[in-house]
Amino acid sequence: MKKRLAALILAAAMLISCLAACGGNDESASVSGETSSQQQSSSEASAPEDDGTRDINGLTLPITPEKTEISVLMVYDSNVIEDPNDIAGVKAMEEATNVHVNWTVYSQTVMLEKFSQMMATGELFDVMFPGGTNSYSGGYQQGIEDGVLIDMDPYIKEYMPNYMALLESNSKAKKQATFDDGLMHSVRVLRGTDENLKIPGAFLGPAIRADLLEKMGEDVPETVDQLHDLLVKCKEAGMTAPMTLQGDGGTSLSLAWGVNTDWSTNFWQYDEETQKVCYAPFSENWDVYLDTMRDWYAEGLIDKNFTIGSPVISGDYSNYENDQCMFIDTWFNFLTGDEIYRQGFVSNDKVNIVPLTGIVLNPGDPTIWCGNESYVNQEIYVTTEAEDKIDVVSKWIDYHYTTEGMRYKYYGIEGESYTLDSSGEVTYTDAILNDPDGLSIGDALSKYAMRTYFGYQSETAENSTAIASAAGGSVPVIEASEVWSSADITVHVPPVTLSQEENEYINTYITDIQTMLQERMTKYILGTDTTSHEEFREKLKASHIEECTARMQAAIDRYNAR
Repeated sequence: MKKRLAALILAAAMLISCLAACGGNDESASVSGETSSQQQSSSEASAPEDDGTRDINGLTLPITPEKTEISVLMVYDSNVIEDPNDIAGVKAMEEATNVHVNWTVYSQTVMLEKFSQMMATGELFDVMFPGGTNSYSGGYQQGIEDGVLIDMDPYIKEYMPNYMALLESNSKAKKQATFDDGLMHSVRVLRGTDENLKIPGAFLGPAIRADLLEKMGEDVPETVDQLHDLLVKCKEAGMTAPMTLQGDGGTSLSLAWGVNTDWSTNFWQYDEETQKVCYAPFSENWDVYLDTMRDWYAEGLIDKNFTIGSPVISGDYSNYENDQCMFIDTWFNFLTGDEIYRQGFVSNDKVNIVPLTGIVLNPGDPTIWCGNESYVNQEIYVTTEAEDKIDVVSKWIDYHYTTEGMRYKYYGIEGESYTLDSSGEVTYTDAILNDPDGLSIGDALSKYAMRTYFGYQSETAENSTAIASAAGGSVPVIEASEVWSSADITVHVPPVTLSQEENEYINTYITDIQTMLQERMTKYILGTDTTSHEEFREKLKASHIEECTARMQAAIDRYNAR
């Protein structure tokens, strides 16, 4: 189970790749019940006409008078229900739309291999949602040129009123869902709460052992110098790993210097004021950051075994079991608080891992993060297999952006798996909270709801099982997300669209460049690489980093001009 969990976390972390989306600030846009289904409850949909049809914001249900079948490839993995068509909420969606789905589903880890094989052999489905880092080679527009994917722009505008209403409600979301030519060639997952579009919270960041901090009588450090002093005291108290790093030497602490060392973003960073992108080793304070980590390692303040990777990857939680670590980076929101004890990773019931907004270099400096701040997420691939029923497929996808469809997907059946009060708040029923077979809340709910990211991705719904499990207590997963997302500014690259040439050029060199950089960070911190920073930058230049940066900048300029 722990190996499977680690694999899932790896897949989740990979979602924030170098082109993962990021917006400007934590802005949410209210969506009018007149224009969007996200505030329109199923009871507010128009009453059935004499012919048995009804309307949700321009989408007529059922979608088709005669039962129509479509094929869908989806990331899905359940311990309880193997076939999505056996889920109560999925059955209800079929009844509402009159569309029967022939599902082909794989777990995220299996899909990584399967999707590449399918693209190589031409095995297509009407709709393909491979998730994770899977993407069409060259991008969606290349898929259109190849005759594999359908240009969805005209069909979005004709058949998807609920999707369009959501985008029209938020100019940033619409910008992020639009290509550089002003058209919406693909349908995107939209993110928010049950009520409106909203930038999602962060799922990883820095943290500290609050229980050890209290035991030592120390305050939470706010600056790099304060953290250094605390780590020295930890070492003097006998801790062998006062601070952790990622396996390649990266850490969110680097953001105190305005430096991005996050591998999942390929080490790109963006300055919102200048609207310029750079590769981390070319940022102003790179040298100072890396020199500081080397010095701290030499002082014995950093885990000497940091190269094995974080415990989520390595499975080694001994530093937390034995109270050897104070400052933790990078951590995941679902393992904050006492969750590593509650989930059985350690037997130390004193562990209390508390998230930090971020350490700064000088008092009063803005806190910085490099998180995914986009209103839009993955693309939904509609292939040429669906050409003869594109109207049905488009409307079926649009149904996932209605409140009715979202509730079937996330909560199941009203009155059976959940109840709804007058304000629209969901409460799970006893069938979910106290499953007769002893299933967890999440597993019990899987009999009623598919709970995938497809269509509208609701943070409210995703957090609902954690809140229900807490039974009125604190919910560390949510609290950590809020803390990490509250930083003042971001250095994450915006959700640009690379041209085929840009994509191919960058992909030709960036893997080797990233490997070179990761080896450099590790060896420099360990003290085994004594070459100068300038010498290393010259190596990067010889590996075409300047040409890659120029192409990334061109894509950013086009994005900012949308």
